[in-house]
Amino acid sequence: MALSYVRRRPTAGGYARGEETRLRIIESAVELFGVQGFERTSTREIAALAGVNPPALQYYFDSKEGLYVACAEHITARAWSILEPAVRDVQRRLAGEIDLEGLIDCVCTIQACAAEFLLRSAEVRSWSLFIGREEGACGAGLAGQVLEKGMHNEIYATIADAIGRIIGKPADDPETRVRMVALNGQVSIFQASRDKALRALGWQDMDAEGVALIKRVARSQTEAALRAAASPAFGAKTK
Repeated sequence: MALSYVRRRPTAGGYARGEETRLRIIESAVELFGVQGFERTSTREIAALAGVNPPALQYYFDSKEGLYVACAEHITARAWSILEPAVRDVQRRLAGEIDLEGLIDCVCTIQACAAEFLLRSAEVRSWSLFIGREEGACGAGLAGQVLEKGMHNEIYATIADAIGRIIGKPADDPETRVRMVALNGQVSIFQASRDKALRALGWQDMDAEGVALIKRVARSQTEAALRAAASPAFGAKTK
């Protein structure tokens, strides 16, 4: 199936409030695709939940496949709009002179921004099943390739650049990538297995205080792990 679709823009005489309607369809589709999967979800169900006539889906997205890709693109664009400032700031810092503590702080900066977004955003909760299905397909799903391209690649490349410099290995070295995934997992596990994490913690929800604690602990562990793994080129490791 193609990964691109033709986005039709409403014209005079077309569906009213075009972008508002389009967004409502996408939000409804994300919910249903997440719960039922792509194959088991019908366009009629999506239209009914969105409060539009079934032809509106073809008008805006051409096909169910086009709508599915649009859902992934919507999630990616929204997440990137929140994470981009932190990633760009880190990229600027990495482009100049930077020491070990600066490199560690770069990793922690992106980690903290991602934690705030993943754990405090109501949007992420509504996306979790949709994203989970694609991750379960190991990125091979129609939308998985969209989710893994662009934003994810740029974030991973930036973190890997910093970690690689710390441990004295290339950004694409297997050890660099393993350390990146392990450190990222400290935060992502609280979103991916939210209910299980809440039960283990004895919490009803992840409020601002709880998320702040998770961020502090993750930063402390990230700092310790990266200082311990730092290349001898940095000299004596910071205690």
